[in-house]
Amino acid sequence: MKIKISQATIVDNRHPLNGQVRDILIEDGIISSISEKISDKADVEISEEGLCVSIGWMDMRANFCDPGDEIKEDIQSGLKAAANGGFTAVATSAQTNPPIDSKGQVKYLLGSASDSLVKLYPIGTVSQGCEGKSMAEMYDMYLAGAVGFGDGKHAISESGLLQRALLYCKNFDAAVLQFPYDDTLIPNGQMNEGALSTSLGLKGIPTISEEMEVRRDLTIADYTGGRLHLGPLSTAKSIDLVTSAKKDGVSVTAEVAASHLAFNESELENFNSFFKVLPPLRTEANQAAIIEKLEAGEIDVISSDHSPEDEEHKKLEFDYANFGQANIETFFPMIWNTCEGRVTLDRLIATFTTGPRAILNIAQPEIAEGEPAELTLFTPTGETVVDRSKMNTKAYNTMSQGVKMKGRVLGIVNKGQYKASTL
Repeated sequence: MKIKISQATIVDNRHPLNGQVRDILIEDGIISSISEKISDKADVEISEEGLCVSIGWMDMRANFCDPGDEIKEDIQSGLKAAANGGFTAVATSAQTNPPIDSKGQVKYLLGSASDSLVKLYPIGTVSQGCEGKSMAEMYDMYLAGAVGFGDGKHAISESGLLQRALLYCKNFDAAVLQFPYDDTLIPNGQMNEGALSTSLGLKGIPTISEEMEVRRDLTIADYTGGRLHLGPLSTAKSIDLVTSAKKDGVSVTAEVAASHLAFNESELENFNSFFKVLPPLRTEANQAAIIEKLEAGEIDVISSDHSPEDEEHKKLEFDYANFGQANIETFFPMIWNTCEGRVTLDRLIATFTTGPRAILNIAQPEIAEGEPAELTLFTPTGETVVDRSKMNTKAYNTMSQGVKMKGRVLGIVNKGQYKASTL
């Protein structure tokens, strides 16, 4: 099959043609030509005003709820949703039911995704059963195909366990993914602690519940020399702490979820549970500060933090609704809506292309002649209109029907095929 991409701006800050417009011809899955103009006819021809092309996007944090909660999402629906959102690769959370804590579970995920256009990379747990007590068989999972280790949204609260995990993973150069959150400060917290939480009568989650844990985690990472990945982070102070630790030689990276770039706590004034996420949305000033740190290069990864829920667990009184957004299909327009004009496009794209792959030791795709085509096509000048009937996710907790956002995903090219987005 021949696929021709016409007059697309290359977006890749490593590429000698970054920011330049080119035609790209793909034959049988391999990039055969990159030129200012290609006259060849193709089976599939793609052109669009404002068309951009980058290497395939990778989501570093998505929970497909499989095994255990397939009514919310399963591997197949999750991968189709990822493709619709522009992703050619996704790392899946280990926090399933049961958790991904054995090589058998890792092989199950890989087998379930083997026929998909989207590559699935399993994250295994640090602790058995995600319980934060005994260390899981991480090396067995690594040999089976796990690319990193973390307990999902279960913080590794025992310092000794985090220390041992970081030391152990040094043997095979794997990163430990830690969610820094001390929920003992304000049990059953519902949103960011502040004036708004007080006026709404909701229990607040203070910023120190994250920042205190970040300080501890960085101290342990410095002591062990292991590779630590922290996220999702929700406060500018947390990112400052990581940036400072990097300058001191600590091997640490920072992740921010799309929701914290796109929204702030003001969205909760009407008790809309779609905006109930963990960590919680913070203040508008904090949101602006995080966007500034993104442009400054202090954030390594933006993830979707895709957390599907069914109506039974999300359409409830705010206190009882589960945390999480299902946003893997609306990921790009969500963040572009607030980042346009404040963050350069190639800087933004790097946080969900090269950033995740570098942390997880995954080979980087290349936009070069003779290389396999693993590409995402999008237009920052287009518009996305949320239409739930055109989504692939099973989740109830997606953005509201009819919401309009700037930026649109056109589709992905992978494994010799082109898959157009339906949004």
